[in-house]
Amino acid sequence: MLTLAPGTRILVDGITGRGTLITAAGGLWTLSSSGVTALTALRDEGTAAAAEAALRARYPAIPREQVRADLDALVGKLMDSGVVVDR
Repeated sequence: MLTLAPGTRILVDGITGRGTLITAAGGLWTLSSSGVTALTALRDEGTAAAAEAALRARYPAIPREQVRADLDALVGKLMDSGVVVDR
């Protein structure tokens, strides 16, 4: 099960849908609206499949392969940085 590291928060701009990911150590990541969609689903559901489904529902015109590749890249970077953890 994937989740955000303890103390990590997502703040979302209600107008633009963009967000800021704040780590427990005070690190900041700027998120696009698609990043917010992916990480919110990941936080709430705990799987990359749930994040992929949320992205595909929000962006149906984007090919499945591109959604998955982009999601894998995002999750990989965040796992390497300790922001997303597998528990």
